[in-house]
Amino acid sequence: MPELPEVESVRRSLDPVIGGLDLIRVRIGRRDVVRDSRGRRRGAIDPTNLGVGSRVTQVDRRGKQLVIRFENGSATVVRLGMSGRLEIPLGQGSIPPHRHVIWTFGGTNSEPVRVWFVDPRRFGGVHLAQTPEDLTNRLLAGLGPEAPHVRPKEIADAFGRTQRATKIVLLDQRVIAGIGNIYADEALHQAGIHPARPAADLDGSELRRLCGAIRKIMDSAIKAGGSTLRDHRLPDGSPGGYRDQHRVYGREGASCPSCETTLEGMRLGGRSTTYCPQCQRP
Repeated sequence: MPELPEVESVRRSLDPVIGGLDLIRVRIGRRDVVRDSRGRRRGAIDPTNLGVGSRVTQVDRRGKQLVIRFENGSATVVRLGMSGRLEIPLGQGSIPPHRHVIWTFGGTNSEPVRVWFVDPRRFGGVHLAQTPEDLTNRLLAGLGPEAPHVRPKEIADAFGRTQRATKIVLLDQRVIAGIGNIYADEALHQAGIHPARPAADLDGSELRRLCGAIRKIMDSAIKAGGSTLRDHRLPDGSPGGYRDQHRVYGREGASCPSCETTLEGMRLGGRSTTYCPQCQRP
């Protein structure tokens, strides 16, 4: 599933292309992929709620969610799910399968730009907000601080109140927004913290070390365009390059790049987890 670096990389690619353009039309191939402002996946949708006829003011992001903001106050939130991605096709050829939503943007002195929402497995979706308040209070409610900027004081209370495994807490979007399985494993290894260790057991220095590791890894992963394991692609079709920098994620049985101990695996909260038993002692 795309995590914050992947979504931020998409945002950075998309904003210069469609920012400032008008949304000319939206073609919905599968209505059940789009949730209107009442959360419904059936029935007619008011074109203004889709942003049709309004200018894109910004392509934004909150956690793992991409947000297209329009001048009329409405917004479209794209959740990529397991296999979702956004594509900017070249030319006007036939439309391949699984292109569930097609936006067409344009401006006075620009050629129309199409953006496809592609999602073969349909775990993602497009969510509509009528107003900025609707966006903040419903679709983006309850998210924790952004992972690239997280500081110990922002998460100390949440960590101190739970005996859940530290990795499980990192995956909780209410505590820190944007971290998934890949970057939780990577941050815990860099910080030298065992993934199953109770979060409340971490002291101040360990929280500082963990937050520093998260910020550093997020910065590097974003600059590399995220991690392409299978489905993630930037809108131009190019893959992210951070996979080659993974130190532990998906490398169970390989040698730890820090100490050469064999990396081990476990499951936490139903999620595969890779760690070094030497660098990350319980």
